[in-house]
Amino acid sequence: MTGQHNTALAAGDVVTATVAKVLPFGVLIEGPDGMPGLATGLRGAAEGQRLTVRVDDVDAAKGRFSASAG
Repeated sequence: MTGQHNTALAAGDVVTATVAKVLPFGVLIEGPDGMPGLATGLRGAAEGQRLTVRVDDVDAAKGRFSASAG
């Protein structure tokens, strides 16, 4: 899903995100303002859990970001 998000994320930001789905290769998360992302390096995460993650990259054109354990 792409869309406009009011939150301006940048690489290196530390944010709170909610786990949307756990996958074998990472965790789909919902970050600030509902922006979707993919986080890696998170073991034992469960759907609905709130986590602190570090933003690795932001793809503003696609309205998503990548993150890792904060």
